[in-house]
Amino acid sequence: MLAANYDITLDRAADYSFVLTIRQADGITPVNITGATFYADIRDVKTKAQATTFTAALTTPLAGIATLSLSKTLTKTLRAGTGLYEYDIFADINSVRRRLLYGSVSVRPQATNDV
Repeated sequence: MLAANYDITLDRAADYSFVLTIRQADGITPVNITGATFYADIRDVKTKAQATTFTAALTTPLAGIATLSLSKTLTKTLRAGTGLYEYDIFADINSVRRRLLYGSVSVRPQATNDV
């Protein structure tokens, strides 16, 4: 199974989350992710240094649904712009590590100060 490409855009200084549904190769049958461990970093494109890490929650494990999120505190640490960051998501499911998703991260600046 090859990882899918999905570019994301988030607002700096705001909470961000998205739902990830993991299915079998047929695209219909969900993968049971009970007990799965997720690894998901945002990294600087130039230096490859870790900028932040997503928090993963197994929302509906039997249906293969997980939610990945960043708090407003974490998104505030990111520089606004496009082409600055990239991310990927790996998961250990049934003792097999898979890269599930990857892409670029665009960060929109906030106009309001002190948020």
